Amino acid sequence: MDYCCTGLRNLLACAGERGIAAVAWLDSSCEPRLLLQSRGVSFDDQTKLRPVDIDVMVNLSAEIGMRYCPFCGALLEQLIHDYREHFQRLAMEHEKYVSSMSRH
Repeated sequence: MDYCCTGLRNLLACAGERGIAAVAWLDSSCEPRLLLQSRGVSFDDQTKLRPVDIDVMVNLSAEIGMRYCPFCGALLEQLIHDYREHFQRLAMEHEKYVSSMSRH
């Protein structure tokens, strides 16, 4: 699989980890899309969190859709079209990382 650049490949490899990553997901018409995601806590560490009585809200993850690669500026729609099956499989792998809000 040839990505547009090393930066995007690295972002996708970080899916579910703390920090910035890219995740694949299937939109309502089952088309693969890419999201830029920020996680305050890695997906695997979420179960370690315990309720604490504090007046601070913490965002575990936030995501926004990507149309262009944040590194090289490539149009991601074309990349996804060219490698549709790959991104569909990746979206199934990444499904657990995507917040329920993005699935609507």
